[in-house]
Formats: sequence, C-alpha cells, structure tokens
Amino acid sequence: MLFKSTSEYLLSLLLISFLFIGSGFSQNASYLDSLDGKFALQFQISDNFQLSNFQGTTFSGKYHFGKMDAIRAGLSIDFGKSDGDAETNQYDSVNVAEASYNSNNFSMTLKTQYIRYFVETDGIAFYGGTGPFVTYSTSTNESETTGTSNDKHYKDMSDNFILGVDFIAGVEWFFIKNMSLSAEYGFNFSYRSRSSERRIDNGLYSDSNEKVYRFSGNDINFGITVYF
Repeated sequence: MLFKSTSEYLLSLLLISFLFIGSGFSQNASYLDSLDGKFALQFQISDNFQLSNFQGTTFSGKYHFGKMDAIRAGLSIDFGKSDGDAETNQYDSVNVAEASYNSNNFSMTLKTQYIRYFVETDGIAFYGGTGPFVTYSTSTNESETTGTSNDKHYKDMSDNFILGVDFIAGVEWFFIKNMSLSAEYGFNFSYRSRSSERRIDNGLYSDSNEKVYRFSGNDINFGITVYF
C-alpha cells in the first residue's frame, strides 16, 4: 500500500497499534482516574519522527481538573528587529548612492481548548474539544535612499488580527505510565482583519483594509504527551 505522505503513514501506524497492541498494555481500571489534578506538556510528531511545536505554538500544556475534563493552552511569541545599510557607486564613479533600512516585527498566538474525554478502553481514550484562539501581528519596515536623482524614504506598516474557534476530535493511547500518543483532527472558524499603510517621504501613499471570514479544516496532529 502506498502512502501519500509521512502523516498518513503515521496515522495508519497509530491506528494499527491501537487495534492490535493496545490490549497488551491494558491499564488497571481506568487510566483517566489517575490524571485528575495532573499537568502535561505536549509535543508534535512531525516528519521523520522529529518532535516539534504542538498545534504550531511554542508552548503547549494541559491540566486535568477532573477525571474526564482538561484545559489545554498553547502560546507563541515572536519578535525581531533588523537594520542595515549599503553604498553603491554611480555611473560617473563620483556620486555614491546610499541605502539604509530597518524593520521591526512582533506576533503572538494564544490557543485555549476545553477537552472532554468520552470513553476509555484498555488505555485508549476518545475525546473532543473546542476553544478560542487569537493571533496578533504587527510589522514596520523603513528604507531610505540618498545620493540619487530620485531619493526616497519609504515606511510600510501592517497589522494583522485573527480571532477564531477550534473544534477537535481525537484519540489518545496511554502506552506507558505518564506518557501517551495521540492523533486528532478538526476544523475551525475564524475572522481576520488586516490593515496596511505605505508612506513615502512622510506623506500617505496608499493604505488598505481587509476583513475575511473563513471556515477550514485543521491539519492532522500527531502528538506525544508527558504527564507529571
């Protein structure tokens, strides 16, 4: 059988493990009973079985406040700053054109989800969940050229805001004590607002505003969870 991607291979492998291996690691009573009051860290299994950020967030954690209930949260914060300059001789080899630039970027994403476990059999639990997410990003880029016949000062600014809700369903396999493998998928509904502005020589040149409503499917997430 051919697989279109590593993700499909991982999903098939995980499902086969649930069916044929899960009974060999059956837990005494319900494993979910032991999770009440526990915290967990989550990592995503990407291509070539490498660990990466779960759900695309830098940090992802979970807290079980009941035998069948948990809260999951993920947070990412990125920021950067860069600047530089350059000089170029003009065609007459006398005049020198100079260019400089600087940029500042910031973005933040926060995801929260309520997770409800419905049933567990032999260490394999099925769950569903929902929760909001928000993303905000802003950037400013400036550049200036001097020593040419068309000296200009550019300033580009943009702001991006996304607000949405995730709906997920998945299965979690507690293959050893305090560790589990999971596979989940779902969909989301989001609202996006984006504005941008360009100024040339301190005068407004152009601006734009965009609002988008979107309904889309989430990527399949394969994860490993460590409880403590």
